[in-house]
Amino acid sequence: MKIVFVADNVDSEKSGGVVTTKRFIEYLSKTDDLTVVSTGKQAENKVVFPAFYLPFAKKQMQEMDFLFAYPDKKILRETIQQADIVHIQFPFFVGYQSLKIARELNKPVAFGFHVQPENLMWNIGLDFDWLNAFLYRFFIRTFYSKADLILSPSAFGKEKLQEFGLQTPIEVVSNGIPEQFKAQKYDRDPRLKDKFVILMVGRLAKEKRHTLVMEAIKQSKFKDNIQLFVTGEGALKDKLITLGNTLPNPAIFEYVTQEKLIELFNTADLFIHASDIELEGMAILEAMGCGLPALISDSAQSASAQFALNDDFLFKAGDLSSLHKKMDYWIESETELKAAKSQYLEKAQNYAFGASVEATRSHYQILIDKQQ
Repeated sequence: MKIVFVADNVDSEKSGGVVTTKRFIEYLSKTDDLTVVSTGKQAENKVVFPAFYLPFAKKQMQEMDFLFAYPDKKILRETIQQADIVHIQFPFFVGYQSLKIARELNKPVAFGFHVQPENLMWNIGLDFDWLNAFLYRFFIRTFYSKADLILSPSAFGKEKLQEFGLQTPIEVVSNGIPEQFKAQKYDRDPRLKDKFVILMVGRLAKEKRHTLVMEAIKQSKFKDNIQLFVTGEGALKDKLITLGNTLPNPAIFEYVTQEKLIELFNTADLFIHASDIELEGMAILEAMGCGLPALISDSAQSASAQFALNDDFLFKAGDLSSLHKKMDYWIESETELKAAKSQYLEKAQNYAFGASVEATRSHYQILIDKQQ
């Protein structure tokens, strides 16, 4: 297949949406004739456009390590003209022009659903239900309703789009677990020796609820033996480090390599995912692939609760008491927690990354065949 894959940013390491985009691109570049339309570094089979930030949100976009592409319409048309199918990953400026040109050239369009309005609004301090609803309807009217197919990473995402009136066909395709995220033997980091290690992974942003987890640790009867390890970067880094230093064992904050992250997934005792907003939850998938049990928020604005083995691995979203009690339960239940590792590894078999990309390719081919 000749695929044109449009994504504003494919070079970032900080955004989950960009990381999964890079993974799909790397796979598809080996199986198909793939051209990437984006910003950033020059590369083979990549069309690079200038990048820009929105003036009123530049600081927040820089903290999220995300930027927009400013497309050259002539080059974009020439690129799409050669495609069998156009995949658009984000509903922004280059996505709009790509969609418009693809429709004019009668090319089939698959659109990824990786931008949750709630996430955008939380990061610029505008968390209003009416504004989130407006953005859902705007994205549907301007982008998703004009595509041939929407690819959502979760059933939750599909239901959200349908709740706000989208009638375009939607297929659920998980971000998947890359094969390197698997159970392996590692020596534990010396800093973590003889501690109960709680791991958090993701951007240091408000909706990830790091402060809630640290407050729960302070209330734990096991607080003197808990070591919190937090990976990621973000706007709240300095504030969170300051709070983390008030724990009996000061929290460790590091931006780590993938290799180090896999080591942590394999040597930590419990993964906590407290996020209020999530279209799937890549970090939970990766933890699951390594057999690390996960205690997860049951937020109504998140798909992540689907990964919990049972209700004991769920806590009430934003509720300090609920998190504290569930966390202490699992620290006390050492035998049961270790047994959960094999159950998570078994569950992970349903989310193989290769299967996700092959499912995507299958959907592409169906759209191409319909067009012919």
